Amino acid sequence: MRSPGIATRQPRLLACLTDHQARPWAARHPALPPSALTELLHDDDRQVVEAAAANPSLPDAAVRAALAAATGGTA
Repeated sequence: MRSPGIATRQPRLLACLTDHQARPWAARHPALPPSALTELLHDDDRQVVEAAAANPSLPDAAVRAALAAATGGTA
């Protein structure tokens, strides 16, 4: 049996974002859409923010923006 592709996993991962306990896990998952990852950088839950920031699928532009915001624009 083949494992589900990214297109199949994305809706499931997005659904996990509505569950408080599953949010950090979903934010860590590389199949989460980049737009969702970018939004999660502004989440109220620090664990979710850290998981999204560590996700290898986070777009470079979002990484640069987050670094600039964290360093007062000096990154």
